[in-house]
Amino acid sequence: MTIGANERAWLRTFPETAHWRKVLPVRGGYGSDRKYEVWTRSGEHLLLRVADERETRRKYAEFAFIQRCQALGFPMPRPVDCGLHAGKVYELLTWVEGEPLTQELIGMPEEEQYRLGQEAGRALAAIHSVLLEPGERREADGEVEARKRMVFRYLASRHRMAGDDATVMFVAKHVAYPKRLAGLHGDFHIGNLLLTAGGKLAVMDFDRRQVGDRWQDFQRAQTFSVPRSTAFVNGQIHAYFMGDPPQEFWEAFAYEAAYGAIRQIVWAESLGANATQQMQMSYARAARDFRGFTPCEPPRWYVPAR
Repeated sequence: MTIGANERAWLRTFPETAHWRKVLPVRGGYGSDRKYEVWTRSGEHLLLRVADERETRRKYAEFAFIQRCQALGFPMPRPVDCGLHAGKVYELLTWVEGEPLTQELIGMPEEEQYRLGQEAGRALAAIHSVLLEPGERREADGEVEARKRMVFRYLASRHRMAGDDATVMFVAKHVAYPKRLAGLHGDFHIGNLLLTAGGKLAVMDFDRRQVGDRWQDFQRAQTFSVPRSTAFVNGQIHAYFMGDPPQEFWEAFAYEAAYGAIRQIVWAESLGANATQQMQMSYARAARDFRGFTPCEPPRWYVPAR
C-alpha cells in the first residue's frame, strides 16, 4: 500500500521522521485516524496515529488513558509521544506484535476460545478499575441526549427493520444517565484483540475511549464477538464477574445490545449497502438471541458458569 501525496507532505515535515528508517500505512478498521507502522533507525517499532486537530481533546484524553492503563498486567501499546503538528494531532505508541484474534480463533478448540475469553474479561475488568481523573465524569453528561439523537436518526432511516417498534420502545425506556461510571475502552471486541506469540491477549485500539456505564463495554461483544465465538464471550463474562453476573446485568446488556443494533445500522449507512446489510443481519441476530430484547433474561447463547 502506498502513502498518498497529502500524507507524504505532512510526514516530511514531521520532526521525528529524521530518525525513521521505514514507514508503511496501516489500512483496515473503521476509525477516522490515519495509522502508520514505523521502524526507527535505532530499532524501535512504532505505531503512529494521526487525526485532525479538531480531535485534539479526545486524542489527548485517549493518550492519557493509555498511560494510566500501563500497569494493568496485559499486553497493550505503550505510549511514546502525543502532540500537535501542522494541523494534525498525533500519537506515537509502541507496536504490538501478534496475530488478529479473529483469524486465530478459526478452528481453535472451544476450551481454548473460552480461556482466551476469560483473559479478555479480566483485562476489561482491569480497564474499568482505573480511577477517573477529576473532571472526567462530566464527559458522560451528554450521553443521554446523544443516544436520543441516535434513536431519532434510526427512526428516520430508510433501513429500519420490520417490526422494530418493541425494540425502539425498549431502548427509549432505558435511556438514562450512566449508573456505573468508568473509563471505557469503547470498542472492546474480538476484532480489537491480538494473540501474541506467548499466547497472551493484547488489547488494541483505544481510539473510542470514553466515560460511561462500565457495562456498555459489552455492547460490541454482541455485535462483533458473538458471531465468531460464543465460547469466548461466555468466558469473558464469567471472568469479568468471577462467575455468573448479577441479574441486573442482563437487563443492562439487553439494552446495550438493542441500542447497539440500531446504532450500527445508522453507522453502516455511510459505508454502503453491504455494510448496512451486515448490520441488519446483526440486528436480527441480537433480537433472536435476546428474545426480542426481553429484559432480565440471559441471551440464548449464554451458558452459566460451572
